[in-house]
Amino acid sequence: MEKNNLQKFFIGVIIISFTTTAGYLIAPIEVRFLQTLTNNSILIGLTFAIGSFVFAILSLYVGRLSDRFGRQKFILMGLMLGILYPLLYASTYNILQYMGVKFVWAFSTATTVPVFMAYLQDLIKTNNKKGYYFGVLFSMQSISGSIGALFGGLLSDTYGLVAGYYAMAFIFLLATILAITQFGFKDKFATNKIKKTQKNEEKRSLLFSLYYILKKPELIFYIVHNTGFALGWGIKPFLWPLIIYELTGKDFITGCIFATMGVVAFFVLPFAGKYIDKKGPFHGAMIAMIILGSSGLVLAFSKDISIIWIMAAIYAIGEAINGPTQGVLLTEHVDSKCRGEILGFDAVLDRSVLSISPFIAGALLLFMEMQMVFLLYVLVYWITLIALIYIYNTKIKIKQK
Repeated sequence: MEKNNLQKFFIGVIIISFTTTAGYLIAPIEVRFLQTLTNNSILIGLTFAIGSFVFAILSLYVGRLSDRFGRQKFILMGLMLGILYPLLYASTYNILQYMGVKFVWAFSTATTVPVFMAYLQDLIKTNNKKGYYFGVLFSMQSISGSIGALFGGLLSDTYGLVAGYYAMAFIFLLATILAITQFGFKDKFATNKIKKTQKNEEKRSLLFSLYYILKKPELIFYIVHNTGFALGWGIKPFLWPLIIYELTGKDFITGCIFATMGVVAFFVLPFAGKYIDKKGPFHGAMIAMIILGSSGLVLAFSKDISIIWIMAAIYAIGEAINGPTQGVLLTEHVDSKCRGEILGFDAVLDRSVLSISPFIAGALLLFMEMQMVFLLYVLVYWITLIALIYIYNTKIKIKQK
């Protein structure tokens, strides 16, 4: 059974690598495509906001449904919609049509991100090398995203803006074919098949996920860690390019630094996973915050682009440790019967923090220098570290004795 689950896990990693590549194909061009539909920047921003809002709502409810009826059928539906929505995007003639397609995107993403992650966590929940396997997963996502962004820009320059959308649909088609081969169409969609008699035993409230998390100090630890990390992650595509361009006057340098961080993450992630398996996710979370906080302090005060480049690579190590740390925490401390809903709730929190973070940074830029704004976010890492140490020592360490 363990060997069979590992085989399924690695096929799942391949499928997710396909979907990550597909998603990043339009990352460099989506805003430019929207500019062909409208010159109203408010409507463009609203388009992204609507997608995020619908995704947040659907993640919670689709996750709950996947707990009851199985994950694989929802993953398949999401992948099939992944073939459809890029084609719908490419055929839109106005911004309102594009906004409408965001609803299809939101459902597809809800099933191919939190629900798919719940499926993979179910597969290796009893494995003693969870950290390593999550390291491999996130490593593949890192390199897949880089490849997708690179080819998305290349396709746009060579064949026009819509080329990336057509390529996206094709890659989703490949992922769907692989998923059908893996899952089939039989009614055996759940890794933790729930009996019909169990389906109606539990009436969950809207706040079920919140109550569930607050009852477990390990999950409170996770939420604090994830929130601190997400605040820093949320400003990365917004603040970092501005800082680097101010120092160098070249967008190319920003691209090179980000590419360096991606390569570092790709190589570090499997080893980071092994480290988590050996030391445990609580230790890993604290080490990640120390690395992010320490390298971040140098980044905040340095005016030398060479030092910033080196510190960015070290910073990427902290980011890499974060992936398997969170994967192991959720796998070990969330029950399979409600994993989909909890990961859906986690996706809502993630999306909320990632949306709020750049908004706050933008407001601070009105009266502070860019690197000072970044310094405030670095201080959040240290505050998060103190909170993690407190939760671990007062709640988790006592529970483990």
